[in-house]
This record gives sequence, C-alpha cells and structure tokens, in this order.
Amino acid sequence: MSSPIAVIALLQQLLKRTARQDKKFDHYQIGFLKKLCVSPSEQITTKLLEECTEQLNKLDIPLDDTLSEGRLIASQSLLQLQRLPQLSDPVGNRITHAKSAAQPYSVIEHHNEITSIIKIYQRVVIELSNAKKAAAGAEDYDQSSQLNDMSDELQLLILNLDIGEAYIKQLDAIRLKIVAANNPQMLPQYCMSIIAIIIDSTREERRSSRHFLYTLNESLTQFYLNFSNNIKHAGRAFEEQEQCVKNIQRQSSRLKKEAENASDIESLRNNIFAYVESVEQLIKGKEEEKEHKVRLQLQNMAREIKELQNETQNYQNTLKQQNKQLHIDFLTKIPNRAAWSERLQIEFTRYQRYQHPLNLAVIDIDKFKKINDTFGHLAGDKVLNVIAQTLQKSLRNADFIARYGGEEFAVLLPDITVPQMQLVLQKLCNVIKAIPFKFKKENISISISIGCCNFGKEDDIDSAFERADKALYHAKNNGRGHVVYFEK
Repeated sequence: MSSPIAVIALLQQLLKRTARQDKKFDHYQIGFLKKLCVSPSEQITTKLLEECTEQLNKLDIPLDDTLSEGRLIASQSLLQLQRLPQLSDPVGNRITHAKSAAQPYSVIEHHNEITSIIKIYQRVVIELSNAKKAAAGAEDYDQSSQLNDMSDELQLLILNLDIGEAYIKQLDAIRLKIVAANNPQMLPQYCMSIIAIIIDSTREERRSSRHFLYTLNESLTQFYLNFSNNIKHAGRAFEEQEQCVKNIQRQSSRLKKEAENASDIESLRNNIFAYVESVEQLIKGKEEEKEHKVRLQLQNMAREIKELQNETQNYQNTLKQQNKQLHIDFLTKIPNRAAWSERLQIEFTRYQRYQHPLNLAVIDIDKFKKINDTFGHLAGDKVLNVIAQTLQKSLRNADFIARYGGEEFAVLLPDITVPQMQLVLQKLCNVIKAIPFKFKKENISISISIGCCNFGKEDDIDSAFERADKALYHAKNNGRGHVVYFEK
C-alpha cells in the first residue's frame, strides 16, 4: 500500500525539473498531482498518466539551442573585452581566466558564466570611465572625483546584494551615509559594515537551510519507517492468509474423512453444514480484519500526502517570497533591472510569436543631479520614490515599469498603437509635472523626459532599447519635459 506514495513523491520531484519552463504546464501539473493523489481506481490512474505524458510531449523547450547561443555570445564578449586597450592587469587576468574556464554544461553553470562576464563588464566600464576623466584633465580628476566614483560603486554593490529582508534597512542606512560622506577615510569603515551585514545574512540563510534540511530529513526518515512498517504488515497479512488457507484445507480433509465414516444422510448433512459455517466465519473475520487494516493504511497515506503537500506549499511560498524580494528595488518598491530583463524577454518572445504591437519607453527625471546637490540625497530619494509610485499607478495593469538605474525608468506597453502610446506617455509627463514637490519651503516643479519606440520585425531587444535611449537623449537636449518617438 506504500508504493503509491513513493510513486507520487517521485513524480513530484521529476515534475519539478520542468518547472518555470512553461507556465501553462506548471498550472496543469498541480492539478494532475492532486487528481493522482485521490484517484479511486487503477484505470483512472492510467488515464491520468497517459494525459500527463501527452502534455509533456507537447512541451517545446529548445533549451540546447538557447544555451548554445548564449555560449557563443559569451565567447564573443570575452574576445571583444580582451581587445580593449588600457585595461588593468586584474581585469585582464579575469578575462583570461574566464576564457580558459571549462565549458559549462548545466543551466546553472551557463548562468554563472554569464554572471561572471557581466561583473567583468561592470569593472571595465568603471575603468574606462576613470580613464576618460583622467584624459580630460588630471587637475579636474581630484580626490573628490575619486570619492564620488567609490561612493557610486559602493551604492551599486548595495543595490545588487541579495540578502535577507531583515538586513535591508541596515544596508539602506549605510547607503545614505555613503551618499553624504565627504571623508574618504570613512569608506573602509562602511565597507567593513557591509561585509559584516553580508556575513550575518549568510549565517542566517545557512541556519534556515540547515533547519529545512533537518525537517526534510525527518520527513524522509518517517516516510522510510512507514514504508518499512507497511512491508512488515504486508508480510504478516500474507502469512495470515496462508494460515487461513491451511485451516480450510485441514477442515476440508476432516470433512472428507467424516463423510466416508458417516452412517446416515442426516449426520453427513450436519457435518457439511458445520464445515460451511466455520469457513464462512473464518472468511468473514479475515475480510473484516483486512478491511480495517486497509482503512487504517489509507488514512495514514492520506495524512502523509497531506503533510507532504503542506511542506511543499510552504517551501513554494518561501521561494516565491525570496524571488519577489530579488526582483524589487528596495528604494522605490517597484520592479528592478533584473525583473525588467526577465519581463522584457517574455514580452519580446510573445511579440515574435503573435506579432502583437509592443512598445518600449525610457524615462529620465530632468535635472535630478541638481536636486541632489541643492536639497540633499534624502530629498532625491523621496523624489525617486514618489515618481516611481505615481508612474506605476498611472499605467495599465498590462503595462510594466521598472527602475532601470539611477533616475532612469523603463516601461513596456504591449497591445496598443503608436499614437495611443504617445498619448499615454505624454499623460505621464503631465501627471509628474503636476505633483506639488516642496523642499525647504520652496515649491518646485519636476519634469520627466521620455524616449520611446515600437518593436519592428527586424528588431531585437538591444536595437529597440538603443533606439528608445537615443530618443530620450534627443528629448533631453531639445527642451525636456516631453515625449520623443523614434521609428526604425
């Protein structure tokens, strides 16, 4: 009776391997497992398994092609980086090490390779920016500029950290101190504080993981014990059944002898009646005992399945919460750049498949640096937060907005025409301009500039975003506070 539990547990683990590859199938497999747990007959179970096999055959996931394409792009990126002049030795060594690394096989290894290259790109951008400033004039690239560069880099590090929610406020407090820092000697102290928070968060995560593993181990141990007990019960039931058959055989032999020695029909009839009655009582007793055991085993199975479902649901809720935290910008409370990249890929894939209209816009807060310099970074953070929330509330549910970086936001507007998109974006400009910002008893009107475009048949993600970014540049250099659309 325990084998169905093992089969269902195995199916749960196998179906996890297909998760997050097809949303429709993810919804289907939840219902499939529920139906399988309560299947009343072997015929229905077989039908469910055949249906699941058919659904799996329909999945079209070109994983190998996608990984091969990503691998090719990664190799080309490393070659392009290596050709850049004026790179420091540490960056050059990291590029060489990345090129000589073993070719990735699993999806996680491919992801780690891309992450490593992105980090190299970030370091290259910082070095090239510093070199450009130095070339513009060594006298202008003073200690204050270096302090600003280090402060910006530390803030970027804080924003990209993946830590527990309990430590986010501590990091935000350190980030505000870095923003206001004017003494370079304080930066090492802030770095030490950040490292301490990372260590504490890692320890907390390790404790949580250890607790989860202990709980899982206890569940598996209990499952094994129940499985062993069921095997023992099955063995005893088989022995009892065999003993019952032997008893019937003995009584049958005795009846045969009594029939041979019977002197009259009445005596023979009584012997046969007694034999049949004893056999019926024996079978009835065994059936009642078997029914009671089966009922108990079914109850135990139902309880174990319910416990496994609860544990699985709790684990899924935890993963969903962690995933949500990873995709939310903790300053503005809207999706961050990682969430933007994921959603953009989904919408672009849908656009390629169905050719529905897809529009993209890049938004920038005008003269934001002046706000920081005049009223302080706390005022700048407040402006970012208010504008982010206002933009999100002013868009449709089908639209998607994310903080792209600094004072820039990116928006996806699917399934509307270009004139409709321009009307929506101009409305955003008007809404932001009407917000009554007030700093140090001074009323200020803040505006945003927007560059936008729509995806064409020959577009990829990068070309469309670059076109919207150029439109934004044109908007900021031609009066600000309005929308500029660039057609392909």
